[in-house]
Amino acid sequence: MDRSTDSPAPLALSGVSAGYERDETDRVLGELDLELAPGTITGLLGRNGSGKTTLMRVAIGLMRARTGTARLFGADAWDSPAEIRRRIGYVPQQFSGFGGMSVDACLDMIGNHYDCWDQPLIDDLKREWGLQNRKIEKLSPGDQQKVAIMLAVGHKPDLLLLDEPAASLDPAARREFLKALVELNADLGQTILLSSHITSDIERVASHMAVLHNGRIVCHEALDEIRERVGFVTLKEPPPERYQILAFQGDQYWVWDIGESDCAPGVPVEKVVLEDLFMGLTSR
Repeated sequence: MDRSTDSPAPLALSGVSAGYERDETDRVLGELDLELAPGTITGLLGRNGSGKTTLMRVAIGLMRARTGTARLFGADAWDSPAEIRRRIGYVPQQFSGFGGMSVDACLDMIGNHYDCWDQPLIDDLKREWGLQNRKIEKLSPGDQQKVAIMLAVGHKPDLLLLDEPAASLDPAARREFLKALVELNADLGQTILLSSHITSDIERVASHMAVLHNGRIVCHEALDEIRERVGFVTLKEPPPERYQILAFQGDQYWVWDIGESDCAPGVPVEKVVLEDLFMGLTSR
C-alpha cells in the first residue's frame, strides 16, 4: 500500500462542528481542525466528556459533521467508497458482540470478508497472546480488547483509530496492551489516532499529541518538539509578547523557545511535565 507523503492525509478534519441534539447551538465539536501525517501515532488527549468519541465517530464516517469537512485519504468520510473503508481499522472503547463464539471462529468469519486478510499475522498474535480456541465471553477485558485489535488490523489498514481502548484495564494490562500496539505500528507502519485521558499512556506510545478542549484542538505538536523547545516558568506577569505561550494556568506558563535568562533574571526554566501541560491547556 502506498503510504507516501505525496498522498492525501490519512485523516483531515477542517472546520468540523458536530453534536447530538437538533439544536444547532448545542455542539460537542466546533470549528475543529486536525490533520494526521502518514505513519504517525497521535495521542488524542481530552478530559472525560470532552468529545473524543464524537471526534472518532465523525472521523470514520459513523456520524456526519454539521459543518466543515472530514476526509479519509482525500475522500469524504461520511460517503467514502469501499476501497477507502478497507484502509481503516477501528477499536471502540469497549469490545462487544460475538460473545458466544470462539476467538478463532470470530476471526475466521471476519477474515473471510477481506481478500487482503493477513492470516499469518493473526495466527502469530493469537499464539503470542494465548487466545487460541478460547470463548470470547470468558476472556478478561484486556484479552477482549486484543481480539478487537486483531479484528481491526487483520486486513492491514493504513489508518487505525482507537477510542480509549485501554480505559477499563488495570495498569499492568494497559502497559502490555500499549506495548503490543507499538509493535504492530512498527511492523505495519500504520497511522494511528489513540484517544485517552491518561497522559502516561500517550507518552509511552505516541509521536504526536493533540489536545481536545471546548470542542477544538488547542494543541497538536510532536512530543519531541514539546520536550526540546517548550519551557515551563512561574512568573508574576506574563512573558513579553515576543514569546509564544503554548498554555498558561494562573502564574504558570508553558512557553516556546524560552531561555533561563531571556524572560526574567533568576527565574528558572523547568522541563515540561506532560500531565501539567495537559491540565494547563484544558483549564482555560
